[in-house]
Amino acid sequence: MVPDTNTGKKLEVPVKRILQGTEIEQVADRGSIDDPSALQRFAGYRAERARKGRVAEARR
Repeated sequence: MVPDTNTGKKLEVPVKRILQGTEIEQVADRGSIDDPSALQRFAGYRAERARKGRVAEARR
């Protein structure tokens, strides 16, 4: 499930950027997210795929 902001907007673009390797702090303000830990789950998923060698290098 894609997390929402406090105003109800979906965070699809930040999730995409996290999956591409961008740090959470660079894609969204944690104070504006309903459940900030939701983004951490996507970062963990990306890290797991990276350990298995299934993702490209992180974008900066």
